[in-house]
Amino acid sequence: MVITEYKIMHKISNVLLLIFTLSILNSCKEEVKEQTQLTTKAQVSLTKISQGYIPDYIQLSGKTIYLNKNTIIAPISGYIANVNIKQGDKVSKGDLLFKIQTAEAFAIQQKDKSINNFGSVSIYAPVSGRIVSLNVVSENMFTDKGSELSVLLASNDLKLQVNVPYEYNSFCKTGSKCKVILPDNSELLGTFSKILPQVDESSQTIKVLASLNSSIFIPENMIVNVLIDKSKEHQVQILPKQCLQSDALMKEYWIMKLINDSTAVQLPVKIGNQNHNQVEILSPHFNSNDLFIRQGAYGLSDTVLIETKK
Repeated sequence: MVITEYKIMHKISNVLLLIFTLSILNSCKEEVKEQTQLTTKAQVSLTKISQGYIPDYIQLSGKTIYLNKNTIIAPISGYIANVNIKQGDKVSKGDLLFKIQTAEAFAIQQKDKSINNFGSVSIYAPVSGRIVSLNVVSENMFTDKGSELSVLLASNDLKLQVNVPYEYNSFCKTGSKCKVILPDNSELLGTFSKILPQVDESSQTIKVLASLNSSIFIPENMIVNVLIDKSKEHQVQILPKQCLQSDALMKEYWIMKLINDSTAVQLPVKIGNQNHNQVEILSPHFNSNDLFIRQGAYGLSDTVLIETKK
């Protein structure tokens, strides 16, 4: 009986010794793993903070219009002696557009070709602009007095009409700026010049006119995107958006900041406006020489050894 108990106790002792040995080995593995993690350096690229601000844009649509169309009409009845323009031509104020001869002068010239410019009236461009319509297809056509010869759009009459929700009218005061994106993604600067005193009944929007700073010809009725900055210009810290990390709900944000040449730590931040490329860092305040991980920060722990990519 005593021998049996002794054998049982001996087996239990061996089992306990085995368990103890396995636990020691596992602890050693974990220690080696932790040591390996501490010595492994993440490959990252770095950046510094900058100062500026990111606009908070309202995006609306607009349409180009010309307030005044200069209709060129025939001052007399007669025959078209000269046509010096084509549809789409750019003209300057004072350029010769047409010459018209009276019927009598035209008949005399047909008999005597040596007579030039007899009984003719010259018609000049009243403003600088572009010919958008031309009703005279050839010379020697007869036209009645008052007939429309062409339509000239004056360059300085180009305006942008923007339909603005009434609650945003304070951002469209006379002299305020806006960014205009054309269909080819080119950008122009617009300046609001007038708020029309009428609200669209269905959409509850007001029509606002803006002048466009453009050296190129902009056709009428072009639909464009209009960006209005509703934030006041300010100076804050700005980082590339790749620096910013967040939780799944995007309620908490953080960045990885270097504390020495080879170690980065996680720091919570409060953010402001952002766009596709940059984000405002409202707090905490950083120094201009501080370095932050720009690429390679995703999935890193609170404290990590780093190595800069070459």
